[in-house]
Amino acid sequence: MLVSKKAEYAISALTDLASLEKGENTTTREIACRQNIPSSLIVQLVSQLSKAGWVKSTRGASGGVYLKADPAQITIRDVIEQFDTPLMVTRCLLQNAPCQNKEQCPLRDVWVEAQEKMLEVFDKTTVKDLARAKKP
Repeated sequence: MLVSKKAEYAISALTDLASLEKGENTTTREIACRQNIPSSLIVQLVSQLSKAGWVKSTRGASGGVYLKADPAQITIRDVIEQFDTPLMVTRCLLQNAPCQNKEQCPLRDVWVEAQEKMLEVFDKTTVKDLARAKKP
């Protein structure tokens, strides 16, 4: 399973917002420009991030987009799964996967370990971590 471009852009947008000073807001246009996100997509992303409870947007002269949730509580896995199906290294690990060799497959343990390691990385990495790593 490949992580979609939408999920990647969402992570970039959240990282951008987490890089701002607490309480500071910005516009979707500025996020799109700084993060090279297509302007046609940024409004959709912010809408979905808002539905997840992570961002808030306000209209008006002093309006904009800001991070509503604690970036230390938003994992990369959370964001990816907000936009994509659950992360899987292979369909083989799905409960309903049609495979007659599940029990004797020598590769199954490798898939299970790879899945666990991948999820471990995505579960321990937060938007705050990425924002911190981004700063000079």
